[in-house]
Amino acid sequence: MFNSKEAVSSSNASSKSSSKLDTLLGKNTQINGDINFNGILHLDGFITGSVKGSQTDDLLTISESGTIEGKIEVANVVVNGKIKGDIIATGKIEIAAKADIQGNIYYQNIEMEAGSKINGQLIYQDSNKTPDNKPKEEKKK
Repeated sequence: MFNSKEAVSSSNASSKSSSKLDTLLGKNTQINGDINFNGILHLDGFITGSVKGSQTDDLLTISESGTIEGKIEVANVVVNGKIKGDIIATGKIEIAAKADIQGNIYYQNIEMEAGSKINGQLIYQDSNKTPDNKPKEEKKK
């Protein structure tokens, strides 16, 4: 069951060459802590903590029932659930009609459907730069 790989059923996740699901977090799953993953992670449950993909072709899909409260750093993201935190996507981010995002989105390629909600800034990132979310230190005299 846990080692089987199934096709991803999210809307436009076809941009990933391999459409095999690596990890599924079900609707009744609640995780308190950070997650680092490779491949495809599909979320139907609830995560409190950061979610980070370690490769340039990783894909995070968040279904209508999925929720993340924390920072997301993944190459490709498909959102149709709720997110409370910043998203940093180095590839493509797809925001579906039922998405509800409270946080800034750092993107290179973005697609949004009518009906989606974003309460935050959309910040374009050059492919040669990474976002600087750290507060600047005061200059010493």
